[in-house]
Amino acid sequence: MGMLDHWQPVLIARALKHKPVSVTVAGEPVAVFRTASGGLGALADACPHRKLKLSAGAVVGDKLRCQYHGWTYTPCGAGESPGTPKLTACAVSYDVRERYGLVWLKSRQSNPVFPEIAPEGFFPICTLHHVIPAPLELALDNFTEIEHSGTVHTTFGYDLDRMSEVKVRFESTPDSVRVVNAGPTKRINPVFAWLLGIRAGDLFHDDWTTYFSPLYSVYDHWWTSPDGAREAMVRWRLYLFFVPIDEKTTRLISVTYAKSRYPGPAGGLRLVKWLFKREIDREVTADVDMLYHLADYDTAIEGLKLSRFDKVLGLTRERIEAVYRGRPTRPLPVTS
Repeated sequence: MGMLDHWQPVLIARALKHKPVSVTVAGEPVAVFRTASGGLGALADACPHRKLKLSAGAVVGDKLRCQYHGWTYTPCGAGESPGTPKLTACAVSYDVRERYGLVWLKSRQSNPVFPEIAPEGFFPICTLHHVIPAPLELALDNFTEIEHSGTVHTTFGYDLDRMSEVKVRFESTPDSVRVVNAGPTKRINPVFAWLLGIRAGDLFHDDWTTYFSPLYSVYDHWWTSPDGAREAMVRWRLYLFFVPIDEKTTRLISVTYAKSRYPGPAGGLRLVKWLFKREIDREVTADVDMLYHLADYDTAIEGLKLSRFDKVLGLTRERIEAVYRGRPTRPLPVTS
């Protein structure tokens, strides 16, 4: 399987209105459009007639019309010429689906399992879109190790001065990598700490699993007392999807949920949803901004001086090659 053979989230659904939108996945430009009847289409973003971008065209009924000469295409790619009615063409088309407030696409010939985002008991907070100025592997590296949380982040992470106390554990299967961390929480804004029910000396817990069809990580964040007897008031669940735009840039789509022990149907989360959305956006943006300062965008890890937190880098690279890109690689361990 290649990268376009997996279900890839490419747009927040509300961004796709009456006009087609151009997206790029793994270097392939795609025109995504919503038909007049509410259906979806995704075509290679080049008219087979004279190669004008179909995303520059317009939706007419249930077809996408090229702006150059008026050729029209169905969501399945069947095209026809208005000037020469018997002349037809076929544009490359993709399977496309709208779910969880996102627009997803994949190649027609593949049949992967669709990812499930259905955290029982959690309340939806936000869905965000960011563009990371780094190749896929380096983007994933940043979000799948916690050593940087002591300096880069302000809420989710560990006390830099006590980073040596953080416990980290790795588990892996042929198509997933799990990382479990726990250690002294960093000092966060007192008002935010009060709202979340975090006390001085609490432990921050960070438990995530990365999957590779498509490439995404599911994170659980929560705080407890040092003995584990008391949990803070809010627990987080985040789904982060890493979609390659090209060899140098990665699209990040994050879907965030929270669970609260405060009273009420949603534990009062409706009242602070705007605040939590702003906090998640700020934390993700901090990661994105940091990657602008990389001195080298080579994705190889040979020769790097890696720490005990960096074992995940090799584990994920093996599975990116084997599962996500479908390239031969050495046998993968069942556990690590």
